[in-house]
Amino acid sequence: MAVVVGVHGIAQQQLGRKQLLAAWGPALEDGLEAAAGTPVGEPPFDLAYYGRLFLGTPDGKKGGTDPNDLADLPADELTELAQVGAEAAGDEALRAVEGAAAKGYTRVPTVLQLVCRALDWRYGPGAALLFVGAFRQVRRYLRDGALKTAVDRIVDAAVTADTRVLVGHSLGSVVAFEVVRRRPERRIDLLLTLGSPLGARFVRALMPDPALGSAGLPANVGAWVNVRDPHDPVAFAGSLERYWPGLRDVTVDNEGDAHAAPRYLGKGRTGAALLAVLPELAR
Repeated sequence: MAVVVGVHGIAQQQLGRKQLLAAWGPALEDGLEAAAGTPVGEPPFDLAYYGRLFLGTPDGKKGGTDPNDLADLPADELTELAQVGAEAAGDEALRAVEGAAAKGYTRVPTVLQLVCRALDWRYGPGAALLFVGAFRQVRRYLRDGALKTAVDRIVDAAVTADTRVLVGHSLGSVVAFEVVRRRPERRIDLLLTLGSPLGARFVRALMPDPALGSAGLPANVGAWVNVRDPHDPVAFAGSLERYWPGLRDVTVDNEGDAHAAPRYLGKGRTGAALLAVLPELAR
């Protein structure tokens, strides 16, 4: 059974477990090799795949997950996205685009147009659609009880008594935290979060128990390392240490694809976190 279990992030509904394993597995090994400075053993690894649960329905409805399909969003969701988007973009970006010509995102609902341009100004082209897609799926996972139950059931099946490391990317970090919360009897030697939105006020307000482990770490977690790229719009809230002081927060530079899971996994700092709890891989 898998010693390391990955929990993927957003926008994977058109892929599948095997396709994601083909990307995650080599990247994970590259990160270990970068940390060890030598070829390492391949860890028993599996990935909990739940992305298909976000697919549209047979009648053609998108299911509220396509970041390009914003016209029919309910007013409350638009308002929430505009608020969290403005927080992520920051005042400097909002001021910078407010006086500029209104280019791009003209088909996006008016309340989101300025925010989308500001997100792209701060994080680079395409950041707004990535951000909106991410927070729509996080929102749906935390608010749609039936969907959450289905996602959690899939991840629970992958996390066995042999699992020592839980790796959550993007939305997957929220799902992984929920595993820790819901299964206090399951000991995890390392919780490894990558590109996580767990520090965002919007996300924390929806979580069942965001204060779990706030005195240090959740009791069933031996160590927690949070890896983030400061240019990743999904991880805009920054370090998680202020919420979990026992956590170790490290930064990396993923260059032009700041939120990509393989880039996070392939970093030596990510591999070092794994080797700290799985030193036998370097022998």
